[in-house]
Amino acid sequence: MNTHDIFQQISANYERLPPSQKKVAEYIFHHLNQAILLNANQVALKAKVSEATVIRFFNGLGFSGFAEFKRVLGRKIMADHSTSSRLIESAKTLEGRDSLFSDILLEDIEKIKALASRIPDKTFNTAVEKLCSARRLYVLGLRSSHALAFYLAFDLRFFLDSVRLIQPGVGDIPEQLRDMGPPDVLVVISFKRHTRTTVELTERIKPKGPFIIAITNSALSPTAQLSDMALIAETKIPAHFESYTAPMSLINALITAIALRKKDQAIPVLKRLEEEFSRFNTFVKQGPDAFDRAPLKQGDFLQEEK
Repeated sequence: MNTHDIFQQISANYERLPPSQKKVAEYIFHHLNQAILLNANQVALKAKVSEATVIRFFNGLGFSGFAEFKRVLGRKIMADHSTSSRLIESAKTLEGRDSLFSDILLEDIEKIKALASRIPDKTFNTAVEKLCSARRLYVLGLRSSHALAFYLAFDLRFFLDSVRLIQPGVGDIPEQLRDMGPPDVLVVISFKRHTRTTVELTERIKPKGPFIIAITNSALSPTAQLSDMALIAETKIPAHFESYTAPMSLINALITAIALRKKDQAIPVLKRLEEEFSRFNTFVKQGPDAFDRAPLKQGDFLQEEK
């Protein structure tokens, strides 16, 4: 068992844990490097629970106690999150497989199937309602998560009036967030390894009072802990990178649900948008007359296909 396995096990059982054991789970999840240097009593003091609670927590994970947990993971903990170590591990796992293509596809399919068990219909519908009723909808995602954030914001702007993609790189974060308040919603997208700027921005935004929806890989992730609602999508596959197939499927489901709910308002907007696409010659035509048009002139506009 490695750190990913234990994190996955803790995350999967987190909601069913008693409140005192949730404190142990949160401490272990966020301070594992420190925790393996302590004894059970010291972990109990750090988590502000009894030593008996710590022992019961690790018994529930299949260990005889905290000491056995440390023995199992102690040698792996320092290297588990590095990209290089994950590449080495994935090479060992995948090298020589005849069906690598099928294996990765099957891994992604399993992650998508798991969404249904991790996100109940009631939770999904509540998220859709929050997004539809927000005064303004802010979307935040950095590094590799930025692609998901951009996709969500790009599509939702057709159905919701006030979608704003937060972009820290331009240096005007106070202006971008100036009017944020309780009537608004922040969707923050973050997966392991969690980008520090994403977490810090969410921490600063939270006191402003928006409803925060985290799209993340664990109920114990930093953004999930800061959120009012966490939508969990697993990203781990046997490779040195994370797979965002399941999160993308989740985002597609959100966009589709919102489009259906907002169709009466969206249809006129989309019709006008199609007229603009035609006027600006945005897309390559399909069919026999696809290339039957005048050559482009200076000043013509070309926009990337969605």
